[in-house]
Amino acid sequence: MYIWQAPQMLAALIWYLIRHEDITEKYTGKFYTVYRGANRGGVTLGDRIFLSNYYQGEYLALVSAHESGHVKQSMILGPLYLFVIGIPSIIWAWCHKRLFPRINYYSFPTEKWANKLGGVGVGEDGVLTWAHLIR
Repeated sequence: MYIWQAPQMLAALIWYLIRHEDITEKYTGKFYTVYRGANRGGVTLGDRIFLSNYYQGEYLALVSAHESGHVKQSMILGPLYLFVIGIPSIIWAWCHKRLFPRINYYSFPTEKWANKLGGVGVGEDGVLTWAHLIR
């Protein structure tokens, strides 16, 4: 699986080497590893998830589930992940509040798909929630 995801796994190693001193916590899920404190939001590269310490409690679980959807996208798309998901997601994360402040972040196709794969969705308030709780 690592060969299939080689570009993003290499990017994850580089990201880890750059940010490792900021990491305050590491834990392992069923098929991914989470590093907390490495950045402001969430970044997923291969089976490595880098999350902000800002996320706490239930919202941390929701964001982790969303990011696990990106891990699954990486497993599905392999070497295409960075071009189909990674780069568009980073551009969207950077510009959505500046250019499209009224559009929910999770409405972007790469993010909607990650939500679906991770078992989360967006409630009426525009915030992540568990998919089974959405009507």
